[in-house]
Amino acid sequence: MSVDQDQFKRELGPNVRLRLTVAEEMRLDPNEEIFTDELYSKYIAMQKEAERQLQATIKGVVYADIGLSLLLFGKNVKIPGIDFGIQDIPAAIEVLTVLASFCFLVLCQSFVNSQCYLAVIDQFSIRKALKQGIDPDFLTFGNVFSQIFIKAFRADMNIYGSDFFIPRKRYRAFYHSVLVLVALSWLSVLAVHCIVVGVGVWNSIGETWLWWPFAGAVLLIHVTGIAMNIFIDFKFDAPPREQLQEMRRQEGVRQTR
Repeated sequence: MSVDQDQFKRELGPNVRLRLTVAEEMRLDPNEEIFTDELYSKYIAMQKEAERQLQATIKGVVYADIGLSLLLFGKNVKIPGIDFGIQDIPAAIEVLTVLASFCFLVLCQSFVNSQCYLAVIDQFSIRKALKQGIDPDFLTFGNVFSQIFIKAFRADMNIYGSDFFIPRKRYRAFYHSVLVLVALSWLSVLAVHCIVVGVGVWNSIGETWLWWPFAGAVLLIHVTGIAMNIFIDFKFDAPPREQLQEMRRQEGVRQTR
């Protein structure tokens, strides 16, 4: 993915901006002395670590939500051998509400981080594959875990060139609907999490003033996590490539003094 900066008029989100920036940085290394296969392998290793952290935080959110749901909507399960239930644990609802909120925030950050590493890896694949007219996704999918079913379901499988097999209207309509249902399903999971946490906050209402900063902190955590994953597009200014190269040259001269 490259860009003619002299004709640049597009609005960008953070992910696309990162992709285009990496593409421009690669243009400064035509002999591939910096952006080497070794560096490519390092980015793949970092993306795998980001994916590992993402999976761990998903489990944290799921476990915290399940525990909170049992406290809010389930019966008071007794611990075998003693007459003591999970609902008898002091401040259990508040603790699990905070835990679920914290895990959700870390999950949102981990997801964005994983997607940013994937954006950089994609640019390596694009540089290699497009020389032969090959779809870069098939290089990326061989090195990092991806949701390849999305590529298989969408109408245009190759977004960099022409498809070998052009789908007809019925295929487009059906699998577009499937992808919409997948998106709605994930949104419903998010809604369930927010409802469970919201009920946890509501059940924590007390006469003490500490409830208000507690509720405010939980709300802030969720607003932050959701906002950083929206990826809204904004307009950017892109100076001509010659002007940018001159600016960088002057910056390099000042740093060497």
